[in-house]
Amino acid sequence: MKKSILILGLSLFLLLTFGINVQAQNKEVTESGTITYYATAKILPLGEGRFFMYYDATGLNLTDTGEGLFHNATVRALGGMTVEKGIYKDERGWGVFNLQNGDKVFFKYTYAGELNPKGVGVAKGVVTFAGGTGKAAGIKGSFETTRYVPRSAVAIEGVGLSYSKGKFKYTLP
Repeated sequence: MKKSILILGLSLFLLLTFGINVQAQNKEVTESGTITYYATAKILPLGEGRFFMYYDATGLNLTDTGEGLFHNATVRALGGMTVEKGIYKDERGWGVFNLQNGDKVFFKYTYAGELNPKGVGVAKGVVTFAGGTGKAAGIKGSFETTRYVPRSAVAIEGVGLSYSKGKFKYTLP
């Protein structure tokens, strides 16, 4: 009888100890999606074939599955870069995803790429989550992304249209 109570007590102790640790582990989530952007820009010439540009962009994210934390999230970003002969290597910015439940996810990003006045400009970047509110508080993660800027999107001076594709990878506490 004492042996049964001891085994039961030890089993309960181990279950509680390891069960809590298993439950506390964060699960990485992946969501593939496309963000479309509308951006207004200001340009400062820096010499022949060189300029600095900063922008204010708003957009909408749609996940490939039509569900997930970031599905139908709106986004706002402020960023800037120095462009020389159509190439930029120093773009960086900060932004916020506004989730459907009202929570926010803050992020920062970097890009490098090229503008292509005769075709589609392409840039590669990394987005890193920098925190959130509500259920997204404590979010951690990042993702690589590719941005495309079609030539026709630069038809209106000071306005740009683009879209980015990527796989959001994150964990929530």
